[in-house]
Amino acid sequence: MRQKKRKKPTDYKMFSKKMQTKLVQLFLMIALALFGLALRLLYINDTKGHNYTVQVLAQQSYESKTLPYQRGSITDRNGIVLAASEKVYNLILDAKIMNSENGKYLNPTLTALNGCFGYDVGELSALIASNPDSQYYVYKKGMTYDEIKEFQNLKSGKLETRPSWFPEDYSYSSIQGVWFEEEYKRNYPYSTLACDLIGFVNSGDDGTWGIEQYYNSQLNGTNGRTYGYLNSDSALEKVIKPATDGNTIVSTIDVNLQMIAEKYVKEYYETVGAKNVAVLMMNPNNGEILAEATAPWFDLNNPRDLTAYFTEDEIGAMTGEEKSNFLYGLWKNFALSESYEPGSTGKPFTVAAALEEAKVYETQEFLCEGFMIYGGDRIYCHNRTGDGVVTLEESIKYSCNVAMMKIVESMGKTIFCKYQDIFNFGKKTGIDLPGEESGLLYGVEHMGLTDLVTNSFGQNYNVTMVQMVAAFSSLINGGYYYEPHVMKKITDASGATIQTSEVEIVKETVSESTSKAIREMLYQTVEGGTGIRSRIEGYKIGGKTGTAEKQPREEKRFLVSFISFAPVDDPQIVVYVVIDEPNIEKQSDASQATVMSKKLYSEILPYMGIFPTEELKTEPEGGTSEPESTAVPEESTEPETSPEGEPGTTGAEGETEPQRATPVYNEEWPEGQGFMEPSGTPNDPETETSPAAE
Repeated sequence: MRQKKRKKPTDYKMFSKKMQTKLVQLFLMIALALFGLALRLLYINDTKGHNYTVQVLAQQSYESKTLPYQRGSITDRNGIVLAASEKVYNLILDAKIMNSENGKYLNPTLTALNGCFGYDVGELSALIASNPDSQYYVYKKGMTYDEIKEFQNLKSGKLETRPSWFPEDYSYSSIQGVWFEEEYKRNYPYSTLACDLIGFVNSGDDGTWGIEQYYNSQLNGTNGRTYGYLNSDSALEKVIKPATDGNTIVSTIDVNLQMIAEKYVKEYYETVGAKNVAVLMMNPNNGEILAEATAPWFDLNNPRDLTAYFTEDEIGAMTGEEKSNFLYGLWKNFALSESYEPGSTGKPFTVAAALEEAKVYETQEFLCEGFMIYGGDRIYCHNRTGDGVVTLEESIKYSCNVAMMKIVESMGKTIFCKYQDIFNFGKKTGIDLPGEESGLLYGVEHMGLTDLVTNSFGQNYNVTMVQMVAAFSSLINGGYYYEPHVMKKITDASGATIQTSEVEIVKETVSESTSKAIREMLYQTVEGGTGIRSRIEGYKIGGKTGTAEKQPREEKRFLVSFISFAPVDDPQIVVYVVIDEPNIEKQSDASQATVMSKKLYSEILPYMGIFPTEELKTEPEGGTSEPESTAVPEESTEPETSPEGEPGTTGAEGETEPQRATPVYNEEWPEGQGFMEPSGTPNDPETETSPAAE
């Protein structure tokens, strides 16, 4: 059979001529269609591109910026602002926008920043070049509106005349990539005024110390937000959830009284010097703190600044821990965060307790020979030669330790401790400020004989200033104990009152008759006793001095004080002055506190509208009526074993020589008082551990 001849692959043609023609035609048609589509897209983009863009963006949500709240203000009782938050602006650079459109916005924007703020163009250019894709760079913080106003008006074209430094070929709309972020900055208009009471704010509106901390939740508000979106008609709309601003704390502080207090605290601290100097003023009829000043102080606008107390070299040599410890001590409020032995300012409480329990009577007399002996040790009076025979009133007037010891013997430890509790010693007062200490007491179960008798004149137990002022107020206002407080009312951002301080009598400490008797004793103490250097002619002021020998006793360091009130017949203000370790040779000189009190009252009383109620004495020609020129009994100390340590006075001018008698040796507790040391031997005041030491 004859086989067919097989064709070679090269003999086949992929496409015929006719097919090739059809393919070319198809290609041309497709190319023309694509070209036409491209032309159509270009046309649509040019004429209706924005509308289509809006429709696409309508499918997306817009996340807008946070609207910060404004922290509430702190004012004094009369509405004077002590702390406020002011709106400030942070300058934000958006390098990505500046570099967009082939960098068309860069030079105009840099020129505007230079012209309005004086920023270096080279520095800005380098910053943007090194962060070309950055959209959020905080270049400057805390700018005021006045600082940014020119730039804002230039950018929006609202300037009346074109600045000469902005070239004609630059358009205002070319200023892009700069915006201002709003926030609030805390400001304290009076800098150091009432720094311990007000406190300050850390980052994030976190209150630290004082009112700022205690009422932090009230002062802070809630941030708002803005939400942007496109509606069904592709129009941009915004929903704004406004911020809720914080509430305002109207404090009980009176700025004028605060300024008076700080004036004399600073004067003493800077001229004489002391470890601490403090003044606390309170309305005894409702517990309102009117002023509280301490030294040293700090700047609320820059609370971590150490330059006021150290040189730059000294600061550089300090460790972080040393700086922190110093600042902590500086910020801490001495008036409620430090406890100390009150000294003789505790004596009126001893007398009041004895009167309430009918253990003494107002005309009772006591023989003081300068000391008493307990457990073989002598405990001295302030006057080692003895005050002689003194009445109950004179035991306060001349600050007789021996009389106090005899008074407390008549009470016993159970009654004495009962009244320490009634006067709220050893417990927090509940004041609306952070950091309050409770003080230190022995208590009935731990109190020995020596503890009791030394407690009677204000040694071997610890109190705070605010405890003393609150308790003393009840002693002279008829017996009503009010909780001390610094908040008068709270108002919202619109000024509406949402809370007021409820003034309630916490408890009754003493009867009206006892209160009246104590007021008279304290008045006589100022008129002719240890407090005479605080006397102001024409005014009736009552008060009690105190000199406390600090632990350890052998170091001979003292805290002197004077607690007082005015006017005697209708107390309107209590003033407590404390000077801790005055920088003088004789630290036990309590007149340091009484003289300061006189200066304070000379301005406080006229300001409060309290006028003289007694006839002014005519000053003799060539003489002086200043009480400082009168020989008076001073509370001063040169003790050996005396815990109180206020000997060395000679009594009031013209006082007869104290009567002499055989000392009373009480080595055991008097029969019938139901008290003996557990061991049968009183504690040794020189070796015992006291609350101050603990």
